[in-house]
Amino acid sequence: MLRSFAILFASFLGMSLGQGSSFPSNINIGGLFPTESHEYEVFRFALSHHQDIPKLVPQVDMVKMGNSFSMTYAFCSQFSKGVYAIIGLYDRKTVNMLMSFCGALHVCFVTPSFPIDTANQFVIQLRPELQDALVGVIDHYRWTKFVYMYSSDSGLSVLQKVLTQRRRRIGR
Repeated sequence: MLRSFAILFASFLGMSLGQGSSFPSNINIGGLFPTESHEYEVFRFALSHHQDIPKLVPQVDMVKMGNSFSMTYAFCSQFSKGVYAIIGLYDRKTVNMLMSFCGALHVCFVTPSFPIDTANQFVIQLRPELQDALVGVIDHYRWTKFVYMYSSDSGLSVLQKVLTQRRRRIGR
């Protein structure tokens, strides 16, 4: 009886894992990159070196980063192509829109853009937040003065967070 059950189960498993429900041989990976940048070339190069089955197939859209309409159109285009994840950049004008889409549509977004506080499980941030490390260095060396140079809005927000944390630790 046990032997016939094992044979029946094995044949059922073989039928259910047959051609109709097998793992795809190609997986679409999306890319959202700024127009006139070279990040997409690196993205395509990296994916072209992954020749194993399943093969990762790049689906790239070049977008105007500050234009939320352009980002919305590109994200929807990526989603319609059946991507499993999107690798790309965002800026302050489009970050909330991307977070909303990723959460609602369950599409992972992997980004090296500036880190933000989010509970969205579908957003993977590759760049760590700097303020804790900076405050740790300042405390370790007991600096009372320091110079922090930045060239973007995200640099200014990091500096503001460092100064706020530092004031809290000192008790001012």
